[in-house]
Amino acid sequence: MPTPENTTIKSLPTKVQEIALEIGAALSGRGIYRTSIHDATGAALWNSDTTVDEAEFSFVLDALDALALEPSRLSFERESGKGRGLVAFAARDPRGALHGALVLDANLRSLGGRTGERLALPEFARLLHRLALRLAGSKPRAKAVPLAEHDGLGITLYVQQLLKLKSTGRTRRYEVLLRTDTTDATMASEAPKDMLARAEDPASGGKLDRVVLGELCSWLAANRAQLDVEPAAFTVNLSTGALLDESFMDFAEKALRAAHVNPRLLGFEIRESQCRQHFDMAQRFMRFCEKVGFQVVIDDFTFHSDVLPLLRQRAVRMLKIDASLTVAALKDKVAQAQVAAISHGSRVLGMHCVAKRIESPVARQWLSAIGVDFAQGYLLEGPLPITELAALRLTEPVRRV
Repeated sequence: MPTPENTTIKSLPTKVQEIALEIGAALSGRGIYRTSIHDATGAALWNSDTTVDEAEFSFVLDALDALALEPSRLSFERESGKGRGLVAFAARDPRGALHGALVLDANLRSLGGRTGERLALPEFARLLHRLALRLAGSKPRAKAVPLAEHDGLGITLYVQQLLKLKSTGRTRRYEVLLRTDTTDATMASEAPKDMLARAEDPASGGKLDRVVLGELCSWLAANRAQLDVEPAAFTVNLSTGALLDESFMDFAEKALRAAHVNPRLLGFEIRESQCRQHFDMAQRFMRFCEKVGFQVVIDDFTFHSDVLPLLRQRAVRMLKIDASLTVAALKDKVAQAQVAAISHGSRVLGMHCVAKRIESPVARQWLSAIGVDFAQGYLLEGPLPITELAALRLTEPVRRV
């Protein structure tokens, strides 16, 4: 086997160059024969002891597509039980070429330490970065540092990105999640359920929501320069305690003004069940959001007749389909019809539509075909600490799954 060559970089941003060189050096001699990366094109040739058959090669092409890359020339052959392949491609996002070229490591199935398992396509970029750090002997990521304290537990804000199923502009969209200081930052772990349950108590006064919103506004203010260049939007789950506490609206507006944050960066997710049980307060909160400039997402949406009047509120910009419907849609015709109706209805209303708990390529493809805008799922995109988001967004392309 010829001696591996170092990754070459031309006309890439400095930060991307650093990471490309880091990954290239770590992968040198480990199955990658040569990788070259340019500002809009990439190519890779591998010769690995791992057998790469047609199905696996097709999987690589799917990965390229998931990373917004367009194969322009490819060939495939098998020889003496070894997988050999060559792919040349053009990237719609210049930084995508970096990830696409490195995805062509033949040992795809062991990147996450789960030998034999297929990995969700949009996970590749992050897994490759972890792989490079591991091969280079770097220490694993340290546990996230709690940002605030509530109920005696340290709280860390995490974010989960909504992945685009079709072209929806440059803005990246994230849901804000909570983890406690007992959470393993390297895993997609559980949220502090007891804490969230207490926040649903009408008597709680939205205390948890205030902590979360305050920390989020502080982070947005600290990262204002980057958010001006790479637009993003963040939504916070609104607890029943906050919804029913009239003073929370005043707190939210003051927190926004104090941090000098653009209200378009922020939004609130209100569950359909909350809208049904507390219709008047939900309507009042939506009108407040319209006045200030916050966006509203109706979560666990099923097109229930009780909440249809709220769709007239201008602050409502997104509908998140109830996960039970998206999970059942491939097997149940009624659920399938409901999902299709929500997708079509959101387009008529000029809103975005999100499918939750999407964990299979088949579901992703069907949802894309019926016009759903975004997909959300732990296998598609695991949560990560918000403090790591700024560095990560410098190195990852805007992705389409």
